[in-house]
Amino acid sequence: MQVRPARVALRVVRSACAAAIILQLAACPGGVMPGAGRATSTDTAQRLARSGDHAGAARAYEQLATAAAGAERDSNLISAGEEWLAAGSRADAARVAALIGTGLTGEAKERRGLLVAELALANSEPERALGEIKLLGEPTTLAVARRFYDIEAQALFGVNRSADAVRALMQRERWLSDESELRANRWHIFESVRDAAMHGASITPPPGTDAVVAGWLELGRVGLELSRNPFGAAERVNDWRTRYPTHPGQTSVLDQLLRSYTADLEYPPNVALLLPLSGRQQAAGAVVRDGFLAAYYQHTTGLRPRVRIYDVAERRAEDAYMAASADGAQFIIGPLTKDEVAAVAAVADGRIPVLALNFLPDDAHAPRGFYQFSLTPEDEARLAARRIVADGRRRGVVLAPAGDWGNRVTGAFTEELERAGGSVIARRAYDPQENDYSPEITGLLKLDESRSRQERLAATLGSKLEFEPRRRGDAEFIFVASQPSQARLIRPQLRFHFAGDLPVYATSDSYEPDAQANLELDGIQFPDMPWMISSDPVSAAVRDSVQSAWPARANRRGRLFAFGFDAYRLIPLLKDSANARVESIAGMTGRLSLDANGRIRRDLDWVVMRSGQPRFISPTVSAAPGSTTSN
Repeated sequence: MQVRPARVALRVVRSACAAAIILQLAACPGGVMPGAGRATSTDTAQRLARSGDHAGAARAYEQLATAAAGAERDSNLISAGEEWLAAGSRADAARVAALIGTGLTGEAKERRGLLVAELALANSEPERALGEIKLLGEPTTLAVARRFYDIEAQALFGVNRSADAVRALMQRERWLSDESELRANRWHIFESVRDAAMHGASITPPPGTDAVVAGWLELGRVGLELSRNPFGAAERVNDWRTRYPTHPGQTSVLDQLLRSYTADLEYPPNVALLLPLSGRQQAAGAVVRDGFLAAYYQHTTGLRPRVRIYDVAERRAEDAYMAASADGAQFIIGPLTKDEVAAVAAVADGRIPVLALNFLPDDAHAPRGFYQFSLTPEDEARLAARRIVADGRRRGVVLAPAGDWGNRVTGAFTEELERAGGSVIARRAYDPQENDYSPEITGLLKLDESRSRQERLAATLGSKLEFEPRRRGDAEFIFVASQPSQARLIRPQLRFHFAGDLPVYATSDSYEPDAQANLELDGIQFPDMPWMISSDPVSAAVRDSVQSAWPARANRRGRLFAFGFDAYRLIPLLKDSANARVESIAGMTGRLSLDANGRIRRDLDWVVMRSGQPRFISPTVSAAPGSTTSN
């Protein structure tokens, strides 16, 4: 059929109009047209920010920006970028920052510079953040000064200039006059030094450091010891108090620290430990027990509780619970497996607090005083999904082992990714007993389709063609669920199959310490617990002492060892069911907190493998409000 020129011209006009509309949408922050959607106001955006809904506040500021121009538009875009960062979405913050005008002056220029510096920090680029800070000069307003010195300090910690970082935080005090603000700033200095040390920053005072700065650095070390291993830190606290008698941290920090950690060491007299110490789960139960006892023996002799251990492989878990109750237990740890935890929950009456070492199903009722602590890989899969979206990636593929474990991890990952606005566009299951995963990888990346097209074309032309297959172009990441031996095979096979540039995310199950064997893992990103990846001196000292006493178990099943260690630490925080509190404990298995459902949640650090070693990257992605865990 012949197409008339007039009709062709009409189609061109329509296409041009459609393209113009698309470009206009893309130019608007968040893809929102001016005036589109529900009307908003600055008060609405500020209220959302104060309530903790930072993503909602960011969207509100973006909508305000679409209806404004000039300085007002830029101000709203800066606020949107700040709120996106607070929400943990670096990609959205970067998208908005790119829309902000460059001819800014005054406070707007400072705020934009701070936003760009924060983005650099979020992308693990402290040197670039320092460069942005230097371009700004000294701050000119209180609101800017609060953020300016904090961002400068984070960047300085990131390049191992800890003494200069403390000086930057001390500079904030020039802008504060209220006594409560001064105390809050000093607590912030302490926490900043402690947290930097947790992530491997050197906090040893350089020669010639003045006493106040040196005192803050050494107090950060004391805080690190109290956080990771409070049982043996009393001597260090007293030593610091003697050496720095007039230091500003004496009253504003140390007293608060001692009140908190003294309460954390008040144990009930009788504790029961319910674990499988024979049968199929014997190995796992023994490692958890040894980790528990490692913490127990770190505790001062006169303050330790009496511990009685029950083997739930010799009797039913619910019978062990009843026996512990009859024997006078005032706190019960365990059992370990899901079925055993459910059995104990069914008979627990709330009189004795229980810390179960696994999660009940989401729809199961937990009785009063029944707490749950687990190292479930599903939680890590959800963390990975949120991290991926925060990194600006939405569409990706999943490679997981066949079977129940792979299905559970994939299900949790997919559910959380979709909740965050992403999607899994393909999934393949591999046999973990095999060594060659080429069929699964080529199918996942559509390399097999590329080769089929080449073969058909060659057959049609009747000649051999020079050909290099192309992987699919719609995948922005690959999520790999695996154990270490499979991960070391999968990563090089992805490179071989033209996916070396595709970002790879995983759970901590893919990693175990072995620098030589882990050279193949370079580039993989995953969350893990401090016991496995932290290089801070306190964690290293605890690991060394444990490995000297239990070398085989501590090396082979380190995560379960840390699990038992932290279980012991949690007892005094949960012993009073009416006042149970776990707000933010820097445990060996992660930063621990207690949610409204009685579950201990773990916030983990993120690392990327480089030269066979895990290297810390930007801050963790915390558990999303209202998130659930499937088991």
